[in-house]
Amino acid sequence: MNLIRMKNRIVKWFQNERRKTAAMTPRAKAAYVWEYYKVPIVAFVSLVLVSIYLASHFVTAVRDHWVYIMFADTRAEAGNGSELWKGYVELTGFDLSEKAVDFNSEAWFDYAKDEGRGNRYFALFCGLTDEGVLDAVTMEADSLEGVGRSGRLMDLRDERCRKIYERYKDRLIYSVPYNTEYSTDPVPIGIDISDSALVTKYHLYEESCAIGIGAQSTHIEAVEQFLEYVMCTTGA
Repeated sequence: MNLIRMKNRIVKWFQNERRKTAAMTPRAKAAYVWEYYKVPIVAFVSLVLVSIYLASHFVTAVRDHWVYIMFADTRAEAGNGSELWKGYVELTGFDLSEKAVDFNSEAWFDYAKDEGRGNRYFALFCGLTDEGVLDAVTMEADSLEGVGRSGRLMDLRDERCRKIYERYKDRLIYSVPYNTEYSTDPVPIGIDISDSALVTKYHLYEESCAIGIGAQSTHIEAVEQFLEYVMCTTGA
């Protein structure tokens, strides 16, 4: 019965929209649809793109990851095969024939500006994080603090992050989560690494730089190694 009612409502809505646009030119119809339905359209397209990416990623990937790190909102080359990537792989000695080391530097979203609304890269970030693929993300500190409110970054007081927390507790970035049931107080969700090689050597960011760990990450040790690498590597 509910399905029949839903079907009738959809048919009635469709007929009503047809009457509204019957006398419009094709351009006017397109403008009308975009004006009134751009939010669901953008949301749907973002969902489709994320679904396609994840499906392609999981279908074509033969191996698991040693680590997956996203470098958001940077024009610098930091993806797979970059000098940053090569240095990290050499340091860790990860066997790439067994698992992959993925660096993604093609994500553009400044959460501090618009909270990622309608941004397909932010939708990708959410999808990768919720699926447990993303292990860490870097961006400017203000933007990371904003992302931390969403609950998609790990609380660094978690026992799994104990070593990281203890080593970098004087660099912690805090955020008050939207979910007040979790906490109404600031939660440590990131680490300020503005003096790291990401800024001083590889120039991913001009001044401010911070890193957060994905809430569902299972490769905390690999993130710890990455932190050691960028904090110990020097040079211009």
